[in-house]
Amino acid sequence: MSLAKKSCVCYVVDDNYLFPTLVSAAQVRQHSERNKADVIIICLAEPSEKTKIASEVAGSLGILLWVKSLSEIDNMHPMYGRLFLNRLLPKEYERTVYIDGDTQVVGSLTPLIDAPVPDGKFLAVRDPASLFARISSEWKRATCSDRKAAGLSGNLDDYFNTGLLVFDLSSWEILSAKTKEAISAKEGGYKFGDQDPMNVAIGRQCLFLSNTWNFPGFLINTQAENRTRPIVYHFMSNPRPWTHSGMPWGRKWSKPYRDFLNRFPQLQTLAPRASVGEILKYRLQQQIKWRTEYSRVGNLMEASPDVKVNQGHRTQI
Repeated sequence: MSLAKKSCVCYVVDDNYLFPTLVSAAQVRQHSERNKADVIIICLAEPSEKTKIASEVAGSLGILLWVKSLSEIDNMHPMYGRLFLNRLLPKEYERTVYIDGDTQVVGSLTPLIDAPVPDGKFLAVRDPASLFARISSEWKRATCSDRKAAGLSGNLDDYFNTGLLVFDLSSWEILSAKTKEAISAKEGGYKFGDQDPMNVAIGRQCLFLSNTWNFPGFLINTQAENRTRPIVYHFMSNPRPWTHSGMPWGRKWSKPYRDFLNRFPQLQTLAPRASVGEILKYRLQQQIKWRTEYSRVGNLMEASPDVKVNQGHRTQI
């Protein structure tokens, strides 16, 4: 008798990213029906005290945490782990929502579990670089140069961010294999890790979602947030709210990490911290970027999505 097909929300991280990933996974678990999808963290590392502590916390929250050797992803960098999910996940999982660990989730991901995805396709959100390219000629030149160096041409909007991906595991085996071929074929590698080769190899198979599902954290408190009402907030560049509670998000978005440490003080050794110098640098850097970039980008409208997915319930924040 065949195994029943299941769905999962899945993270792939190394042991340095376990703390923020646990916070995100706990939020997913809180907002999701347990019979709808498993929440899985795959940690690419050797078993250690870190992974033991994280596994105990994950288990208490109904989250599965599996420690896997780098040999299971052909000893590649952990950022490429998502390209091996057809190998890392049991075959009974059909629909997978992959999500980066530097996220916060304020609503249910069930609409993504239920979304129709044609065979051989996947869902993702446009990368915000295309918005930055619209605020100045300097940004546009830099973005065009990056795309050209990767071997990409055409509309700048046709480039997805890999922080959230929705796919069926049966399709991912072929899609990820094409991406790995692109990585092997390019001498000198790509500037943007796995994101460039994925766009090169399988960009045409991507159907775009609204950035409701992968909203840049640096656009918090802009008009874009008010319009979009995000479900998934992605803190995709330094600083991150577990080390910095200043602009643009403030203490509100650092609070979930503080609360998590209060609940699970044994995670203190896993929680990254910024030095005094880094905090001062972040404070000045973010003030400048807010005035020169973030507030301007936040006024822009994103390109229309290919797939519209009902947001469902969202926690008041």
